[in-house]
Amino acid sequence: MSDQASGGNANKPGSNPPPGPGVAAPSAVHHLAVKVRDLDRAEAFYAGVLQLTITRRHDDERGRPRSIWFGLGGTTFLAVERAERGEPVRFDDAPGWHCIALAIPLQEREAWRARLAEKGFPVEHETAYTLYVRDPEGAVVALSHHPVSIAGVSDANADPAAAPAGVTARLAALVTLSAALLALGLASHASAQRAPVPVDDVLLVGSSSVNGAFGRLIESELEHAGMHVRRVAHSATGLARPDYFDWQAEIPRLGDLHGLRGVLVTLGGNDTQPLRLRDEDPREGPGDAIRWVDEARWNALYTQRVTRFVDGLCGAGAPRVLVILPTDGVSDDWSDRVHRVQEAQITGTHASRCGTVVDPRAVSTRDARATVDGVHLSRRGSRSVWEVIAPIVQRALAG
Repeated sequence: MSDQASGGNANKPGSNPPPGPGVAAPSAVHHLAVKVRDLDRAEAFYAGVLQLTITRRHDDERGRPRSIWFGLGGTTFLAVERAERGEPVRFDDAPGWHCIALAIPLQEREAWRARLAEKGFPVEHETAYTLYVRDPEGAVVALSHHPVSIAGVSDANADPAAAPAGVTARLAALVTLSAALLALGLASHASAQRAPVPVDDVLLVGSSSVNGAFGRLIESELEHAGMHVRRVAHSATGLARPDYFDWQAEIPRLGDLHGLRGVLVTLGGNDTQPLRLRDEDPREGPGDAIRWVDEARWNALYTQRVTRFVDGLCGAGAPRVLVILPTDGVSDDWSDRVHRVQEAQITGTHASRCGTVVDPRAVSTRDARATVDGVHLSRRGSRSVWEVIAPIVQRALAG
């Protein structure tokens, strides 16, 4: 047999050339590493939401948390490491890896959808094989059961034999995760080498919507207008449950706000519930909570919390605070509750030192296509809301 006949496929696309003399081709993922700006939020997502097991923690020389390792099956692990400085946000349509993918069983697809929504990370996009969400820093994370579709039909083009030798089906999926995270880390490093980190012009704070389609659209539009936006989001939070997360106490950790054009706030979707009282604050009255049905007391305290929060941002140096009212959802009952939150936010913002109300209520979000889950805005819904509020926001930030 000639060399051409025996090795004719060696250099064709899709074939693997033989390794060099005395070198064995890598056959598995050892570990992967990604840097994040907020290690606590990353831990809450990867351990708390995705339920990956923490196998090791590392501190720096000052005793501060530096790295968290998450097991990915066998000896493979994900190292999530603290970034020493912020990096530019990568847009979805930029060149490079688009997402990271983890394998899930088909039968757990709907359970994962419900869990993600409950934890404040609603599914943003989906196919017959995959659910797509965003981690706390906005990166796309996929949960996939390919090659089997939701109809239970296997993709005829999928070739199980194509997995690297000795790698299980689960680890084969992790190869995609490994390459994606590694590429994202390298891309961020390259971006940091090319240009200095821009100074913040606008701070956007709030709950999960800030990391969802709405927050990313605001960031994209304002950056297109020449402003740099920093997003700070804490999922499933608002002003009703300071025992869970206290936005008032978070203000000092947002840094010096004097150099900003302004702060945008989008909260309220999680506040249609009883108000938990702060024991240390006598202004909030006796008891553990104010029930939702106690409308007069609820309205009075929630309004006060809005005013104090906005005034706290003003006192930290923000020249103006733009409070974007929460939008209605698909459910009549939920929308009726949100109307109370909206009115209290209007009153509380007007009573503040530097607050301005940004009112999106002219946009109907009752169309199911405007939301991803009946509450959180979809890309389509976000665009509709932005087109209405953009003149107000841009005019205020230019002042």
